[in-house]
Amino acid sequence: MNTVSYSRPVTLHSIRQLLPSASFVGCGDIYFRDLTPHSDHCQHGDLFVAVPGSTCHGNDYANQAVLNGATGILTDMPCPDLNASQCVVSDVRRSYAWLCQYLRGKPAEALKTIGVTGTNGKTTITWLLRSILNASQKPAGLLGTIQYDDSRNTPVTSNMTTPDAKVLAEWLQRMAIAGASHAVMEVSSHALDQKRIAGISLNTSIITNITQDHLDYHPDFDNYRSTKAMIADYTQPEGQLIINGDDPNIRRALERYRCVHKPITVGFDDQSDHWIQLESMDQSGSQFQLNLPGHVVSIYVPRPGKFNVMNAALAAVTANYHGCSNEQIISGIENATLPPGRLQQICPDHPVHCFVDYAHTPDAIENVISTMKQLVEGKLICLFGAGGNRDRSKRSLMTQAALRADRIILTADNSRQESTQQILDDLISGFPQGRFADCIEPDRRTAIRWAIEQAEPGDCVLILGRGHELNQIIGDQSIPFDDAYEAEQVLNSLSAISSPILLKSA
Repeated sequence: MNTVSYSRPVTLHSIRQLLPSASFVGCGDIYFRDLTPHSDHCQHGDLFVAVPGSTCHGNDYANQAVLNGATGILTDMPCPDLNASQCVVSDVRRSYAWLCQYLRGKPAEALKTIGVTGTNGKTTITWLLRSILNASQKPAGLLGTIQYDDSRNTPVTSNMTTPDAKVLAEWLQRMAIAGASHAVMEVSSHALDQKRIAGISLNTSIITNITQDHLDYHPDFDNYRSTKAMIADYTQPEGQLIINGDDPNIRRALERYRCVHKPITVGFDDQSDHWIQLESMDQSGSQFQLNLPGHVVSIYVPRPGKFNVMNAALAAVTANYHGCSNEQIISGIENATLPPGRLQQICPDHPVHCFVDYAHTPDAIENVISTMKQLVEGKLICLFGAGGNRDRSKRSLMTQAALRADRIILTADNSRQESTQQILDDLISGFPQGRFADCIEPDRRTAIRWAIEQAEPGDCVLILGRGHELNQIIGDQSIPFDDAYEAEQVLNSLSAISSPILLKSA
């Protein structure tokens, strides 16, 4: 249980002193205790932040904020009909993020901060980094898709990959109070676009890869790619920008963004600043060599896949720049507690190999299938769906990425407010002529059972898309559902009744 408590700020702050370039409407200054972009959260003495959005503007809620006690409005567009003090700035999101950090004592300045962005791999890299840093007696807090951790108290389940600027500042303050030396955080493209980390100057930034995702939010892939490059803006001039040197999309993004940092490259290409050489790989993990300054080290990462070797190498290189020794890096990776739902093997001793993975992009699906194709002797059975109210254009590409599987099962993921049948139809459109899904079953529990029951000893079942998630969202309902648990139940039930699966191995 988290034992650190945090109270509402009581000091009055002058916004004119904090934002001297701002202009004011209806006042010469605004004094405030706290700030919020949510009108219904406003209390007496708060500054309401009128954030511009894609469909509406925070000004639309300014009157309600004042009725709830807001002492003034921070906006980029004056409200002529509003009887309230207004502070006008050119960039509300950036000002908001900076003010959040200020109100919490600028905690990022007390920490070594590492930001990780990219389409895939962010969670694994941050968990590996936390493990290495902790093994090096450098207590590390973590903010990411699965959990928020202040380094001392019990981690809590997160509800957003990169939290809102105010929550981010509060968690960095928790880390500083807890005695953390480092803060490791996943930085999503949404967070970069919305400038949630604008109040932070990162010591190190990592870009893992850039492939298609989130085109429901970004207007096109070029915009998405350029947004990822924005992390360079938040990297200290003397800091490190560490990238997957094998990914041409990263290089293209940085060139188009006119990034001033010279990136440090990590890759399987021997021209990389830090080259990787794969030594061996099985279903348990991979052994590889990595060129670090003055040394070539051999590292074992306890998850299979070339992409996990890259994740581990990026973490190792970053840790090296933060003063971790080769021995600490090797130990931190080999003994890491890795995130659930990232190529997580279920019932490892079962004759049917079963893995749960978060892969929900075409690139991730292709990487997982390519990896497991090399490691299993039998058939590869792949089950997946697609999220509703998200990028529709990637659905057919997801199916195309899965075509190397011997059997494909389509099912529901988190349909949200979208029709599950519409999502399935979009996935079906990715099949070439003459190829069909082996099973289309909207009920995910039934689909998982069907997939595992089709498997024979030596076959591999991949359950993709939801990974660590513990709830499935269908319509307005959030239903408890854990892919790993469901798969384990099926595997155990088949073992308990001496199913045909086990008889075939006799």
